[in-house]
Amino acid sequence: MNADRLRATFPDYAGQLHDVFVEAAREAVTVPAGDVLPPGLAEHLPHDLYSHQATALDALARGEDVCVTTSTASGKTLVYALEVARQHLRNPESTALLLCPTKALSRDQQRALTELYDTLGLDLSVRVYDGDTTSEAKRDIRRTADVVVTNFSGGNAYLPQHSQWARLFGNCATLAVDEAHAYSGVHGMHVAWVLRRLRRVLAHYDADPRLVLTSATIGNPAEHARNLVDTDVTVVDDDGAPRGRREIAFWRPPGEGEARRSASAEAADLLAHLGTGGAQTLAFVGSRRMTELNRERAKEAATRHNMGRLRVESYNAGHTKRDRRATEQGLEDGSLDAVVSTSALELGIDVGGIEATLLTGYPGSRQSFWQQLGRSGRGTGDALSVLVGRRDAIDSYVFANPGYVLGDEVIEDAVVDRSNNAVFARHLLCAAHELPLTHDDERWFGERLAPAVEMWRKAGYLTGTLDAGVVYDRRDRPQSQVSMYASGGDEFVIRTPDDVEAELEPVGRARAYREFHPGAVTLHRGQQFEVVGFEEEDHQPRIDLEPVDVDYYTQTNHATRIGTLDSERSRAFGDYTLHWGTADVTVHYDTYTRKSVSTGESLGAPQPTGLSPLSMRTQALWLAVPESERARLGQRHGVDSPDVAFQGAQHAAEHGMITLAPLECTLDKSNLGGLSALSHPELDSPGIFVYDGVEGGLGFSRKLYDCFERVAANTRTVVDACGCDGTEGCPGCVMDSQCGSGNSPLHTDGAVDLLGTVLGGVEDDGAVTGDVTDAADG
Repeated sequence: MNADRLRATFPDYAGQLHDVFVEAAREAVTVPAGDVLPPGLAEHLPHDLYSHQATALDALARGEDVCVTTSTASGKTLVYALEVARQHLRNPESTALLLCPTKALSRDQQRALTELYDTLGLDLSVRVYDGDTTSEAKRDIRRTADVVVTNFSGGNAYLPQHSQWARLFGNCATLAVDEAHAYSGVHGMHVAWVLRRLRRVLAHYDADPRLVLTSATIGNPAEHARNLVDTDVTVVDDDGAPRGRREIAFWRPPGEGEARRSASAEAADLLAHLGTGGAQTLAFVGSRRMTELNRERAKEAATRHNMGRLRVESYNAGHTKRDRRATEQGLEDGSLDAVVSTSALELGIDVGGIEATLLTGYPGSRQSFWQQLGRSGRGTGDALSVLVGRRDAIDSYVFANPGYVLGDEVIEDAVVDRSNNAVFARHLLCAAHELPLTHDDERWFGERLAPAVEMWRKAGYLTGTLDAGVVYDRRDRPQSQVSMYASGGDEFVIRTPDDVEAELEPVGRARAYREFHPGAVTLHRGQQFEVVGFEEEDHQPRIDLEPVDVDYYTQTNHATRIGTLDSERSRAFGDYTLHWGTADVTVHYDTYTRKSVSTGESLGAPQPTGLSPLSMRTQALWLAVPESERARLGQRHGVDSPDVAFQGAQHAAEHGMITLAPLECTLDKSNLGGLSALSHPELDSPGIFVYDGVEGGLGFSRKLYDCFERVAANTRTVVDACGCDGTEGCPGCVMDSQCGSGNSPLHTDGAVDLLGTVLGGVEDDGAVTGDVTDAADG
């Protein structure tokens, strides 16, 4: 299948093919294995090394730690695999640890490493050690394994039993971190601290392993690696792997304005057409709910167009391990025509020779874009990749500026901000539980060590002194209070009736409030569930689901307050002042709305959730807008309702900047929140706020502060170029489905004017309609 054939055979073709770009095939650049590896390995390896593999192995041989950042399917795994083999030849007692982001990838890597060592004639035992491993197997692994593959949730949990790992830890010669680019935001903070705790325990056993990180292409590999492992690394990024010819089709759904077809519905039809047409296809969508919806939509499309039977499954982290593995096997053995997945299949799991990838909207970062594209045509096979454009600001930008994702320049950085004190403090308790803390541990925990120890000592959690040793002084395990995907320790388990075959992963408190509040309707593997129980006062918070069959879904509404501003940095933009610092943020998911599955229209009045507000102290940036601008913008764009026009301008600018933030760093925009205030008491003026959505912050607002000019300029360009009618915006520029104020008021001309003034330019007059509000939630 190629783009021309897709255009000629797609049953509802109406000019959707916006553009086609061709990535030419590339020959491999290789180095003889004997130039790098000892004869005992080189003579058994059935192929030469790619140049980047050879470069990395040479650096490791010199005693350097490395980060290999090359394309998808470029053989990065072979770097640490051969380093382990090389260490084994030097010392047969040597061991290795490999840390992967998912259980599925762990098992895939186990298979790949085992096959390689069999080929090399090495008797190396590679074992997976995680929550699915039996107690008996765990004892055997600790006693006999040469290479242990696990994940960071497991690493966090297993460190207290380090004495049981003395053989493996004491002989550890290689520590590999696979898919390092995946560790960003709050998860990246936890990973960074788990790695410090792990390296601290390894040092206790006199082990100083070589560090090998593999990563997709990001803008700051050296900085990111240091943030994770706390040491300098040699970056290897000159890719020597071959690739086949790839066509990348930009596909714009038919219709204009509000009549434009949704990207998800269009993608479902494309999936059915490709899958039944003989091209095994992997479709990526943005949420677990959408994997279920688009699986059913694709089946319906195949029936509607008489395409034949479509063998399609959904795949996401909420599925049981048995279901996930069955789907992976179906892709590998060809028994499935298509799979609809979240980013869970974006990482390097080997799922066979997929011919086409389908991206339902730009995935939010350039590295995710290429990771998802790269899941098809692995090796030298030709491939087709289709990006289906959503009607939102970031997709509008990418379609208008394809060079952003297709060019050579890398823009996005991976962000790991270890300044979050809530996360730091929890990991310090874990470290004290694992080994006594002393002054020497400033190597791992820095200058915050002493004050944090004193805080926990006064609270009754720690005892002792840093001179003699500080230890954990409670009976529980502090590691159990670390949620690897949240800054706090609260997680909700999700329960379904015994007679229902469904298993959902735990969720953090913020997501529980937003998506699993009482009365919420959620979708799992094609089955609708209603939240009928919500208990957060017990030792283990829980959510109870019951299966239902209804024609609506639910969406929460919320109100936000921001106060107690503490500015740590500021910059002037004419009469505007941009600040970055910390703030108290309170978000109240107070009501929810039922919306029609078929039309998206609201059904009845909002219903109360019965939930209390969520409060946090977090990082934020805010733009203080002078009162003179309130008057100027209001009069210029809304003579009859000047405050409505001005507030709409602020609100639209806030929405646009949050939506386009992923152009600058790897984040999901749901990690950011926003507020536009007509008058904020602590500023004595209007203001636009963008804040990190977790307790203590994530570092994203700080990154946006540093690159504010680019974010503001990109936002102004997208809003100004959008062809929507009127000044109230559209999903293609400033509307946001999660807006707590219902996207009102918004004023696109005012936003272009406001951002132009901040950046040094002023635009023409505009107009406005609507009702004034004192604050608008983003």
